[in-house]
Amino acid sequence: MFKKIALAAALTASASFATWDYFPILDGGKGQAELDVAYFKIEKLSELQIAAAARYSITPNFELGIGIPFLLYAAYDGESYDDVAGLGKIQLMTRYQFTPNVSAFVDFILPTCGDNTCDDDGAFAFHFGAQYSQKFGIVNFGSELGLQLETAGDNDVTPPWELNIGVEADFEVNPVFVPYVGLETHTLLGKYSYKGDDASKSYTGKTGFDPYFGFTANITPQVYAGAQLRFGIGEDYYGENTLTTITAKVGFNF
Repeated sequence: MFKKIALAAALTASASFATWDYFPILDGGKGQAELDVAYFKIEKLSELQIAAAARYSITPNFELGIGIPFLLYAAYDGESYDDVAGLGKIQLMTRYQFTPNVSAFVDFILPTCGDNTCDDDGAFAFHFGAQYSQKFGIVNFGSELGLQLETAGDNDVTPPWELNIGVEADFEVNPVFVPYVGLETHTLLGKYSYKGDDASKSYTGKTGFDPYFGFTANITPQVYAGAQLRFGIGEDYYGENTLTTITAKVGFNF
């Protein structure tokens, strides 16, 4: 049971492509395809995941995207689990840009995760909110306010809502190498419910913090790569141990 809980927590909290970034969408008719490899470590649990994603701006103001994660490997206390490899939760992403600085988004998280991968109970999730971005010289600032809701699954249990706030600063010191730093927070709102009735104490206010930093290297106008180091901190949200995530990516502009 602990194995499934830990796998579900890491895959759900840290392997998300939801809201591709905090910055304006691409020009109409432009798109990106990306491949990420992520290594997760929390206490004695470690995981290796690969994820493919793509986004495309149908118009200058409207963007569609998809993210498909796949768990390759998981181990606990040095013991590998051969039965957990499989598809994670596929995410469908939409964004609409109202002004050059303000966008709104709605993401749909599908129950495609296998029972052995993260104990999927058939619940759908919806993540929606708004973003604001602004350039200040070489600093490109982006931010997001979002709310995630999850439906009741096969077990008729609905989890608390989750409020997320994120900020990021990209330092465009030159066109090729762009370092960045950021912080995301995740705050639970409400209680677990069973068939519509309260089934737990209130989790409102329990918060996790995800500071991160990394870089993007624009190798050519068509090809880019990058890496990121992220920490999940907060006993109320992640437990007593820090969730560490190391991600490498390569992408293609089209």
